[in-house]
Amino acid sequence: MKQRLHQYAYHMIGLLFILIGLIPEKRADRLARAISAFWYRIDKRHRNVALTNLTHAFGEEKSAEEIDTLARDTFYHTVLTLFEMGQSTHWAKETVKDRFRYYGMHHAYKAHAKGKGVLFVMAHMGNWEFLAPAIVASGLQPAAVYRPLDFAPMDAYIKDMREKFGCRMYPTKRAIEGILHELGQGNVVGLLVDQNATKRRQGVFVDFFGRKASAHKGIAQLALTTGVPVVSFFVVRENGKFRAEFGPEIPVVNTGDLEADLVTNTQNFNRVIERIVRRFPAQWFWVHRRWKTRPLDEVDG
Repeated sequence: MKQRLHQYAYHMIGLLFILIGLIPEKRADRLARAISAFWYRIDKRHRNVALTNLTHAFGEEKSAEEIDTLARDTFYHTVLTLFEMGQSTHWAKETVKDRFRYYGMHHAYKAHAKGKGVLFVMAHMGNWEFLAPAIVASGLQPAAVYRPLDFAPMDAYIKDMREKFGCRMYPTKRAIEGILHELGQGNVVGLLVDQNATKRRQGVFVDFFGRKASAHKGIAQLALTTGVPVVSFFVVRENGKFRAEFGPEIPVVNTGDLEADLVTNTQNFNRVIERIVRRFPAQWFWVHRRWKTRPLDEVDG
């Protein structure tokens, strides 16, 4: 019975996305603006999280009105992602590359030519659900790590959407074996590393927008132990298109002091993320409590 309900919910979710994808793009954009405005008005908790985060990040350089506008735009970009996911259900594989404007592709190819695979620093920017198809369409073979959703039918559907263009997905709790296998095959592995590391053993504190943030150190550990090159990759909206941008290889510092090197490299990766967020501030996921986990000296104080 439970399995049948799971399958029913899965197919209903799929049908919903297919129907959403039939809405013309201009109308979908208007609907996204209307829905996001309503969401912003009624969801006090997430509105306050976004406003607090944006104030921490830009309070000294932007007015309260500008920060409010950024927060509203953040809600809009989040809702728009759902409409775009629906549109992607109607994409043919041979046309996927045409959906993106690529920048810095030579950085990824140069790193890949080293023959060790590549680790991609990624973030919840723009439409992060299009990271996988954009990489596949670039000619590279990707895998990615993801945190399973609590609602199993939605988790299964989103995983299938991410894999349908050729990206293999590994859940966080069982990811390391899959990551090492993919790198051993010379493939690229993407990790979304811009959210709060709740468990202290999984993170280190770095500076992010001038404030200490608990950042996942896993990609630094992988880079240090495997020698695999690290490149950033983001997909953002720009002038009605998707900008798929590969950054230059990020040098990995290896002094032999593991704890210090984990902090240094994690800091460097987060600087890259901060730079892209500053360029496209409305397109980052500000409703997440990025600075939730605090250093022990702050907690004790």
